Amino acid sequence: MNKPQTPDDLLAEALRGKSEDFKRRVLDFVSKTGLSQDDPLFLVLVATGQLEVMLSDAPQTLQLLFQTWNQDLAHNLEQVEQVAIARQKVAINRAAQELIHESLLREGRNIINSVFPATVVFFFIFAIGFIAGVSIPPWLNGVLSGGYTKIQANTLTWDELSAMKWAASSEGKFARDLMNWNRGYLENRECIKDVQRLGVVLSQYNRKAKSGFCLVWVTPPDKRK
Repeated sequence: MNKPQTPDDLLAEALRGKSEDFKRRVLDFVSKTGLSQDDPLFLVLVATGQLEVMLSDAPQTLQLLFQTWNQDLAHNLEQVEQVAIARQKVAINRAAQELIHESLLREGRNIINSVFPATVVFFFIFAIGFIAGVSIPPWLNGVLSGGYTKIQANTLTWDELSAMKWAASSEGKFARDLMNWNRGYLENRECIKDVQRLGVVLSQYNRKAKSGFCLVWVTPPDKRK
């Protein structure tokens, strides 16, 4: 009775006539892939010579796989680099915008700080000028006339202003008193008639005159005798 063959016997039978190098590669392939030596698929591959083809094609397959992986890796690294560059550009742009915004705010504050005092001084001077322009003319009129009037000094001519100054002087006040004390007596020329009736002769600077002058009151009524 024949003894049944073990997996080692089947593997030895399949590898009969193969080189030692091929046998070593087969055993390495078995240990690396985890295949069992009694696996029917493994034994069929060995028996039909397909495993030899696979082992001979393995370096080319690995090389192709490495090239593909290398290309994919380069492509992925390029994409990562582009994404990183794009993110850096966005970050730089944001930083620049923030710097510009901060610079504008700082410059705006500097302008406000430098302009505000001058603006305050300008409005202060303008307010003083406005108040002075409104209050000085009535005050000037009040000084000239002894009291406030509705006449605006800035509408008077120089002659009118001089006349108002003379009227406010002691000479002007005395002239006004003379007119008040002799009101009616001068207007109807009665004073001239009295001089002619009395025969008064006026002498001044060695010259004598019998007409052209009047006798007038020079004191108020309560002081006359």
